[in-house]
Amino acid sequence: MTKLSEQYLTFDNSEGLIDENLYNMIIDCFDKKYKDICDFFNYGELLKTSIVPAPNYKGVAATYTETGKVIMGTKYYEQHKLDADSLIHEWIHVAQRYPQFEPGWLTEGLADYGREKFGVYNKEAGWALPKYNPKHHYTQAYRVTASFLIWLEDNVDKDINWKLNDLLKKGAYTDNCWVEFTGKTVDELWDDYAKANS
Repeated sequence: MTKLSEQYLTFDNSEGLIDENLYNMIIDCFDKKYKDICDFFNYGELLKTSIVPAPNYKGVAATYTETGKVIMGTKYYEQHKLDADSLIHEWIHVAQRYPQFEPGWLTEGLADYGREKFGVYNKEAGWALPKYNPKHHYTQAYRVTASFLIWLEDNVDKDINWKLNDLLKKGAYTDNCWVEFTGKTVDELWDDYAKANS
């Protein structure tokens, strides 16, 4: 049986820039979860993607959504040799392919929501969503927003994150969508989240 990574992923590690065990973990993540990612974030259409190790990139990883290219900052991965699921975050960006990035906090929050939902090795990497803190705000993006989105899914509307992704893909997101979906503004929902978790 042909693996998804053989059809949809290009990842040349011939120069050995990525630890071999991490390389194998990343391939494993792709084969196990890429279909689920595309089912949720791209209506089931599988998109081709590539990973390019980048010694000069100072961050963790970055995605060029137009091409599906993901660059990995090799310096980061030299220190985080179990963080394979960071690529799940990037593959979600490949699948999102929103016509515009804004609101950035929601785009990144949904990607970390997806990492929590589809992650394979989060525990091994020491990655987890934070508990509510009064210093948090939903616009902080990434894990803080993801914790809020998961709470909304569990307590307000089980389909809200799919609906938000759908609006963003159509370029139709407005702040009013929260009221349409839940009867409350996003600020009111955040207040509910804060009260429930204080």
